[in-house]
Amino acid sequence: MADITRRLFLRHLRGAPTSWVRHYVRGRVKHEGIGQSFWYRPLTAVLSEVPVEDRELPLLFHARTSDFADVTVQATVTYRVAEPGACPPTDSSSTPARAMGTAAPAASKGSSGRSTSCRTRSPWTPAG
Repeated sequence: MADITRRLFLRHLRGAPTSWVRHYVRGRVKHEGIGQSFWYRPLTAVLSEVPVEDRELPLLFHARTSDFADVTVQATVTYRVAEPGACPPTDSSSTPARAMGTAAPAASKGSSGRSTSCRTRSPWTPAG
């Protein structure tokens, strides 16, 4: 998790070595990478942070069998983001909200006319 300190009209972000940070100003990337540290203006900046270490998510399922017996199954899903910067916005019509997890079209045409779809290769890989 990043640490943000305040100095008058500016903010200073100190990223953890286990998080990948991207900083946008006016729709363009100013800083990105693991463990970044930089000053920014909060009124014009958009920040996104992605953890790059292994994450565990415990799950618990409850079910009832045909003879009305309660069954509980425990599971743990472990995951990590392999390439956090794999799908950057490519044209000026892209908004920083795409990087923050909102819905985006499957493919778009960049300024070069090529398809810039990130659905061809998944940045998610199972840990282990």
